[in-house]
Amino acid sequence: MKQFLLFVLLAAASNAGFAQTDAISKFFKQYENNENFTVISISPKMFKMMSKVKWDDVSSEVKQTINNLTSFRMLTAEKNGLALYTEAAKKLDLGSYDEIMTVKDKGENVRFFVKEANSRINELVMLVGTKSEFVLMSLTGIIDLDNINKLGSAINMKGMNNLSSVKKK
Repeated sequence: MKQFLLFVLLAAASNAGFAQTDAISKFFKQYENNENFTVISISPKMFKMMSKVKWDDVSSEVKQTINNLTSFRMLTAEKNGLALYTEAAKKLDLGSYDEIMTVKDKGENVRFFVKEANSRINELVMLVGTKSEFVLMSLTGIIDLDNINKLGSAINMKGMNNLSSVKKK
């Protein structure tokens, strides 16, 4: 009986850690079939396949970063950016993350959040809102901010240029 109770407690504790990811998934699901949104989703299998591709112009750090990633999801819209930004900020319970950077400049709001386990970043969330544009990005895996910045630069990923000035708190 004690083993069963221990199992139930461990299962409940592990599910609590996934609550934010579930909130992000729900937000994505809410809009993924709406034609006003662009949705990008890369699975763990695709990251493994990408890490094995022979790219001459990609650094070893970027290749290792790709190998360490387990998922990438991005949701973008080109209308109602600030309203969607506010909605996402409320629904995602971002208080369960550490906010590592905020940029507010001329109507642009950019926020980066991380979730850690065992002193390693295992999720990076980017939330962007302007009058006309919205971006929600979730990246999971073993994340090194320096290498994620290099990856974002290598593939010209929208919003990731803001990471160049971030150093983990």
